[in-house]
Order: sequence, then C-alpha cells, then structure tokens
Amino acid sequence: RRQIWSAKLFKSVFPAWLTASSLQSLISHVFEGLLVSVIVQLWMLPLLVIYFHRISPISILLNLWVGLFLALESFCAMFAVMIGGISEWLAAPLIALTELLNKFMMSVPAWFATNQAASFRVPVYPGSYKAIYLLFGIAVVVGAAGAFKWDPFEFAVRRSRYKVVAAIVHGAGVAALALLIILHPYSAPNPDGKLTVDFLDVGQGDSALITFPNGVTVLVDGGGQMDFKNDDSDFEPDTRRIGEAVVSEFLWAKGYSHIDYLVATHADADHIQGLSDVARNFHIGSILIGTIADGDPEFSELMKVAQLRTIRVTTVRRGDVLSIGEATIEVLNPAENLPAGRSSNNASVVIKVSFGECSFLMTGDIEKEAEDELLAISSLDLRVDVIKVAHHGSRTSSTKGLVDRLGAHTAVISVGRKSRFGHPHREVVERWRNSGANVFKTGDKGTITIATDGDAVELRTFVP
Repeated sequence: RRQIWSAKLFKSVFPAWLTASSLQSLISHVFEGLLVSVIVQLWMLPLLVIYFHRISPISILLNLWVGLFLALESFCAMFAVMIGGISEWLAAPLIALTELLNKFMMSVPAWFATNQAASFRVPVYPGSYKAIYLLFGIAVVVGAAGAFKWDPFEFAVRRSRYKVVAAIVHGAGVAALALLIILHPYSAPNPDGKLTVDFLDVGQGDSALITFPNGVTVLVDGGGQMDFKNDDSDFEPDTRRIGEAVVSEFLWAKGYSHIDYLVATHADADHIQGLSDVARNFHIGSILIGTIADGDPEFSELMKVAQLRTIRVTTVRRGDVLSIGEATIEVLNPAENLPAGRSSNNASVVIKVSFGECSFLMTGDIEKEAEDELLAISSLDLRVDVIKVAHHGSRTSSTKGLVDRLGAHTAVISVGRKSRFGHPHREVVERWRNSGANVFKTGDKGTITIATDGDAVELRTFVP
C-alpha cells in the first residue's frame, strides 16, 4: 500500500559515448557551474542595475571560461613568484605562460565587448517604483527558502501538487519582476507638460538636459575633462570619465534609456567628450553638430561611436527650426556649413528654445566676434528669460551689448567651483547682475533645474 512509485528504467545504447563516465562527469560539472552562475546573476540583478546599470546575460557562460583560466593563471603566477625568488631565469617560462593564459582569459570577453554583445546598460526606477527591487529580493529569498525545504519524494500527493502549483506561480512572479527590472518599461518619467532644463554640474564644462512638454529629450553637450598632458604616454588612469560618472548617471537616475537628440555645440573636450559616453550607454535618435572638426580626437571618437551604433548625424546652421510639440528649437549659430577643420569657439551651435512666453538661450562657447554677429542681425529676436552664459563666464564673451539685448532674468554659468582658468571672471558676473539677472553657478549650486509651463518659471537646485 505504501509503494506508490512506478518507473521504467532503461539505458540508451546509442550514442554510446554519452554513457562514458568521464563525459558524464564533465557535463555534470559544466551544468553545476552554469547553475551557480545563473543563481549568482539572479541574486545580483538588482545590485547590478542600481550600482552598475549593466545587464550581462552572456556572463552566465563567460563565468565558466574566465573561472577556468583565472584559476590556471593564478596557480601559474603563484609558482612563478615562488621560483622567481630562487631564479628569475627559471621563472621566465612560467611568467610567459601566465601572460598567455591571461590573453586566453580576456580574448573571449573582449570579442563580445568589441561586438557590443557583452552587456547592455539600463536605468533605475525612480521614486516609489524602486519598490520593484525590494519585491524582487523578497521573492528570490522566498524561492530559495522553498527550494531548500523541497522534498521531491513527499508522499502527500495532494500537498505535493499544491506545492508544484505554488512553485510555478512563484517562478512566474520572479520572472515577471526580473523582466520589469531588465526591460524597465515604467522607468522613464511621464511628460508633465512643462519645458524643463537641467544644467548639470560637470565641473569645468557644459552639459544640459532639455525635456520638452511632450517628453522629447535633448542633451546639449556632455561635459568632459581637458587633457593638458605634454608627454606622449599612452597611459590612461582607470577612472570613469565625466560622461559616464556624471551625465550618464544623472540620466539613468531619471529612468532614461533613450535620448532623442544629442547636440554637440563644438569639439572642445569639456563639451563633447561626455557625449561619446552617452552615445555608448543610451539609444540615441540623432546627433546635431555645427561643424565637422576633422583631426579633432574628441570629435572623431563621437563620430566613430555614431557609426558603430548607426546614429544619424545632422549638420545644422542658422535659420534651422525644429518643432517639438508646442515648443521650438531655433538655431542661431553657426551661420553656414563651415568647411571641415579644427573646432573653434565662435563656431559653437547656439540654440534658442521657446515654449509659450518663455525662452532659453544655449550659447556654447561663443565669444565677442560671434556675439557681435548676432547683434548685427536686427530681425533676430534675442530676448530670452534664461541664458546659459557663454564660455563659462569668460571675459572673452558676454559683451555689454549682448547682455543688454538679451534682457535675461536668469543667467546660469556652467563652471567648476574652482576653475583653473579663473572662470567666471568677476566683471562678467557683475555685468549680468547689473542687467537685472540672477546669476547661478553650477559649481556652487550643483544641478540647476529650471522649468516653465510657458508662463511662470520655477527654479530649484540640487547638491548631492
């Protein structure tokens, strides 16, 4: 009466090599390694997204490859160190073998990384949606506890069936939560009907995210680090660049994985370098440029990323108008498609963004010559409410004529707290204040956010 099991056992004779004990042992070890790798990825999923914004499905397989060669390399290096204490000549072959094993270990991950198949980047859920990560963690813990207590040979048939159904439902729930984290369908903020500009604190550089009333996003410049090295060394410190550590982090924290437009005002590193990082990390609709800066390494890097990710690149000039819902972007500079050459401040893309009765002017790094050219166009409406002060508040920009013509009530200077160039210059700050504008510096206020419903303007700041 207690014997409720029935089974038919057989052993396949074809193919015979499947029954070889050595192969079965190998398969069992590979399976166990894959299972451990899957479990680790499952447990680490929320942390990978929150702290690294990265999902790597291929790592489930790569963990086995790297684990094998890392173990071999470690033992080989350890023996090389011990023998090296006796004779460097005897240790030389082991050192060479260690380097060879390291090349083998890195070769496969490098191939996947080069072909953009190693991982993809994802944002985090903002606000109350972060509860998804907590729910996922609870679900995984409950599932682990259930698996630990599972007895596949339990005699209580009805109870066993109930547990099977519960396990299926629970597994489906874990899978659904995992997909919500990976695909993040609800992470991006919903359009709020306002035009919002976030001036990011990127130190000595420029970067501003414009979010239009209908949700379209435009990133003007991406910050970056100027390189003043005088040597020819290829050494690069293993640190994250501004575009990764500041701009991308800001966009991920807001829940974005797609940016509609990138605007590269000009090819100076403190403006364009971060755009290359953003173009790698996000889906980009189009890149807008004013000039083709041939020979400029930062511009070349952005164009290579655009080509690799098949991002459309469009050259804009004065008179171009882009309508985005009820708002518009008007290009005021450069005047025409300039011949290819090195980047210059006066060739910066200058755009005027208007919504309702309010307007913003993004000036890049234009200097007196370009400002005088704009002032000479009598038909050009330069009155704005908010201006991003040109060239970080340098005395080569913000002439009195332009300041008076603009009549801005808010002037934002994108600059570090301590500028190696002395920006912003005192006389420039006083000139804006004397015109009646409130002056804000990103180095002091952090991220400066200005939003308008087309009539009223609200300003807030954030220092992390």
